Amino acid sequence: MKVFVNKGRSEKTGLILKAYHIRPSFFERPFLSLNANRETKLRIYFYAAGICHQTRSLIDKSRNLAGWEYLEDVFTKLAVEGSVFLQPEYLSSIDISEITHNLKRLFSYDGQPENCTLDRLEERARMLKEMAVLLNRRYGNSAAKFLDESNGLLYNNGKGYYESLAKLEAFCDPRKKKTTFFLKLATDANTLEIKDQENIIPIMDYHMQRVLLRMGCVETDKGTQKKLINKEVFNSDSEIRKACIESIKIIAKTSGHGILSMNDFFWPLGRSCCNESPLCHSNKCSKNPCTFFNMVELSEHKNCIFEKACIGNQNENHRLIWEPMVETHYY
Repeated sequence: MKVFVNKGRSEKTGLILKAYHIRPSFFERPFLSLNANRETKLRIYFYAAGICHQTRSLIDKSRNLAGWEYLEDVFTKLAVEGSVFLQPEYLSSIDISEITHNLKRLFSYDGQPENCTLDRLEERARMLKEMAVLLNRRYGNSAAKFLDESNGLLYNNGKGYYESLAKLEAFCDPRKKKTTFFLKLATDANTLEIKDQENIIPIMDYHMQRVLLRMGCVETDKGTQKKLINKEVFNSDSEIRKACIESIKIIAKTSGHGILSMNDFFWPLGRSCCNESPLCHSNKCSKNPCTFFNMVELSEHKNCIFEKACIGNQNENHRLIWEPMVETHYY
């Protein structure tokens, strides 16, 4: 596999992005602005981010909720209700099968376990239990105590956010996707700070990989491109994801936006506008309402803002590129 970053196209993309900003209302949504104490908020961000991977099947059609939005909705309700499910002592005291049953009920449109659309349940339950056991046995059931041990640093002699969270299965990804995503949620909600921001590894999920590959910010050899178009399974996407991370760093620097903000631009773009039927040729988004329009300040949304920089807009082969299909819980 040959993969490389197209620096010029990444810079061109960053220059376009310079003119756009995230809507303030995005940071005022219930999940972040919830009237709850710091400990409760840290727990819902910790648990939700920890099980946020491969959520393609997670959907509630009756409320037009899917994937991450569904996770936010469930964990917000748990916080509002003061649910015992958020208590580390409770989660650590019950077995995996009982946590699995709880997840089935929570992620069902009518509360009936048989109508659950969340998959990989035992895997997610195992991760939740490990997180709860850590808080229960070592930190007096306090997520705040665990996280404050980092002193606001990503790397801190083995106790930084990246170092401490990596000891948990849910956050063991060497590229730190879920860890950085959790930290973004916590900082957006003003419950944590990151002092060494120069060490942040950009969030990189499959939606964002697809966008960067289609745009030509990251390029591959023809054989790899063919596998991506055909949605063939890869043993690893490490090289592609690493290149995408480097491209995002260039885009962030050129645009003047913070590295964590890149997720707010490119995740909704891939989720809504550059999915199965890209906006540039279908003239419609995969999500209604469009996630990108909801998050980014736009007066209208008839065209993709990146059309002038995107190879996929003109080249069908690039437009057909899909993200690497891999078996992973990293994102």
